[in-house]
Amino acid sequence: MRDELLTSWIGRLAKANHCSVAELCGYLGLGQGRVPEHASDLRVVDWVRLSAVLQRTRDEITAMTLMAKMHQSARCVSPHDFQYCSACVEKTPDLVLRHWRFAWSMTCEVCGQTLATKRLTEAVSDRLLARAARGAQALKTAVATNDLRRLRRMDLTLHVVSMQDFGRSASVISANERERLMALAAVGVGMARPLLGAAIILRGNDRAVRELRRAFPLHRRVIERIRRLSENLDRRLPDQPEAVHVPKQETRETSRQGGSERALQAARQAISELGPDANRQALLTRADAIWRLSSSVKS
Repeated sequence: MRDELLTSWIGRLAKANHCSVAELCGYLGLGQGRVPEHASDLRVVDWVRLSAVLQRTRDEITAMTLMAKMHQSARCVSPHDFQYCSACVEKTPDLVLRHWRFAWSMTCEVCGQTLATKRLTEAVSDRLLARAARGAQALKTAVATNDLRRLRRMDLTLHVVSMQDFGRSASVISANERERLMALAAVGVGMARPLLGAAIILRGNDRAVRELRRAFPLHRRVIERIRRLSENLDRRLPDQPEAVHVPKQETRETSRQGGSERALQAARQAISELGPDANRQALLTRADAIWRLSSSVKS
């Protein structure tokens, strides 16, 4: 089948010939009893024998493998089958297509059906799906063009998200549907507005800022810009005054967490309304208006 992974194809061949994968690999001269997954793993194979037995050219066989491990975008390719197409698997059991391993793939390129993760969660909102789709497209473009700058933005965004309780296990290749969609949505914001996205997430979290400085010692100037922007958000989106009536110890934690969450919601809504490419000042102004409106409603 088109775009089938080499490991999937040879595994199905072994099953059809009533032998083990290790036995078939030995017959094909692949050695070590396993099927190469990456193009770099094919450097020592006997191409004359392999092409003759499989009746495929060297280029066709190489095209069935994943990109080299050392490639910058290899971090966006899962080493495991974390998602699949239920329609294709129903027709062809044990089938695995290459693009199912890619972090940016959300629909099957063969039949057009939405790919399913191995660990389904409760229903997710259409808004999260839309944001994740934008993030997936941005990630796909960055990988296709080998845009190292945008890929580094992705790294920074996911590192920031991982510091928060809600995103500690978030990954663009997670087998958990919600965690993966959250990571892709964060990538979308981080690709378009990296500093603003990081500032929104880090608002009121000094510990995370310190961890960022330790993790990225060569990017202290950028982190300082993020910190200043986060403080700007604090001034524009102040915590609600009700917090002063809470006992001192509780005030710091509850007010900070509640304020950060409400500020994050206001900023997300502003980005959703104006678009991720909108002027930063316009985004802050709109978020401020949303914040004030929600505060007046709560009071």
